[in-house]
Amino acid sequence: MVQTIIIMANIDERLLAASKADKQRQEEMSYRDQLRQEKLGSADKDRQADGESGSLRQRVQAARQALNLKEQAKKKLEEKVAAPAKQGTNWLLRWAWTSLVVPSWGLSLIYINIHVFLRFVLGDKLFCKLGQEWLPKQISSVSGAPGEMAGKTIGIVEVMVLLILDLIAFFIVLAILALLVMIATWLGVSWWEKLEMIYDALKVLGWATIKALVFLFQ
Repeated sequence: MVQTIIIMANIDERLLAASKADKQRQEEMSYRDQLRQEKLGSADKDRQADGESGSLRQRVQAARQALNLKEQAKKKLEEKVAAPAKQGTNWLLRWAWTSLVVPSWGLSLIYINIHVFLRFVLGDKLFCKLGQEWLPKQISSVSGAPGEMAGKTIGIVEVMVLLILDLIAFFIVLAILALLVMIATWLGVSWWEKLEMIYDALKVLGWATIKALVFLFQ
């Protein structure tokens, strides 16, 4: 009887140990499964993040390409529109220089100054520098061309000539305004004041100058 009890106790202990071992195995297996799931979840998240970053890069690249295409199309459109207009302004500038004396009698100087002013305001897309209007289209469109130095030289000469002509035109305008003021003053005074003005002018000129003029016209 005692042996039976001992045997039963041993069996119970073995069963308890086996159940504990089973529980430990189950816990270890569940822990391993949890680790695997966490690893798989992190891998999926990494893949999703990589996919999102890749799609974001692709979108940025596509936006940049679209922007570059728009800029290129805009430049081509500006060139197509601006090139004929620039050729027209170049022709007008050449005409202004060639007809400065005849037939414009100096009035084409106004357009030359307008051309220079508009170039500073609007840029060289429509209005060329002075001197470049004489260059052919093939040479003026290429930077570093052999004729570019000649264009710069002509431009320097044109700038100097323009400054001299503007200075002469300024003095002519001042002389005309002074003459108009003198005429208005002459017409607005009495005959006695006119005689006084003539006498004052003769005193300024001097009798020697008057005698020289009289001798010259005799």
